[in-house]
Order: sequence, then C-alpha cells, then structure tokens
Amino acid sequence: MIDTIHLQKNIWTDRLNNKKYPLPDTIGGKPVSFYLNNPNVASIAKALYNVLFRPADNDTTAQLLSLVITNDSLVRPFYRWCLDFTISISDGALGEYTGTPALKYATKFPKEFFAYMNKDTSRQRYKEWTESIAYSGLSNYDETNSEIENKIINNLQANCKSCNADLKTRISKFAEDVLKAARKED
Repeated sequence: MIDTIHLQKNIWTDRLNNKKYPLPDTIGGKPVSFYLNNPNVASIAKALYNVLFRPADNDTTAQLLSLVITNDSLVRPFYRWCLDFTISISDGALGEYTGTPALKYATKFPKEFFAYMNKDTSRQRYKEWTESIAYSGLSNYDETNSEIENKIINNLQANCKSCNADLKTRISKFAEDVLKAARKED
C-alpha cells in the first residue's frame, strides 16, 4: 500500500489520516541500519520502516505484530517499535490487531516492557498500549474483571524473575489500568 503513505526526511505522512509520524534514527540504542541490514530481521518489518508496507486489518499485519515476542533480544526492539508504531497509527479496524501482541509482549517480557514505558515521560505510550490491550487484547479472556486482572498479574509475575516490590506494584497497577480502559470501551 505504498500509495497511501510517503516518506519525507524520516517522516511518515499517512494520506489515510494526513498525520505525520517521525521515524526514529535509533531503536533500542542501535542505529536503524543495524536492523535494516540484519538478515535475522523479517522483511515485513523492514518494509514497514522503509514505507513499503502499511499495517492494515489483514493477516500480514498480524504476522508482523506477532514477531514482538521473539526470543532474539537483539532484534526484538525493532519488532517492538513496529508494534508501537502500529498502535500509534491505529484506527478502529487496525486497532483490533494490536492488543493481543501488546499483551503477549508485556506478559512475556515484563521488565523490558516497563523499561520501555519509562522512556516516555508523557505516559502517552503507556496510555495507548493499555487502551490497545483493552480494546482487542482481552478477547481470549472470558472471566470476570477480577479474574482477568488476576490472570494478567499472574502472567506478568510468572515472567518477572526476581521482581522488586516496585515492579510488583507496577504490575498490579498495569492490570488495573487495562481493566479501567476496558470499562471505557464498553
């Protein structure tokens, strides 16, 4: 869908909504060229950055976003950027694809997730991620709100080896914030 987007000096201008999105020069402390030249990075992720692919409500987008839970810690920051970028440009239909991978990433890599959320002092990223998870990441959860909250907390804590008290508090707050956002969606 290259015809819907054009790139000018590391800026995405999305003709679908006329918004401009800056593209980073570095991701995860590495220059973007590290990922773009890395044979271990999926071509669809490179295509997103190079404006050759625009996320939409389709299987290719789902495949791209599912890469965020890779065990390869060297390339995972690029996949996390792909998910984060997709969350930031999401509309209703595209928003249905971001919540599940966002929740899977947060629960699989809780320390990394919270460190990433800390980088945005405006807390806008955290708000967008919790809203995304609330909108489409809880579809496999048929329990009551209390059970969902406990499940999120338990999944995060299970993958948070040697968590300190502060991180445990943040885990509980995150689960609570996701449910607050979910109640707004109802």
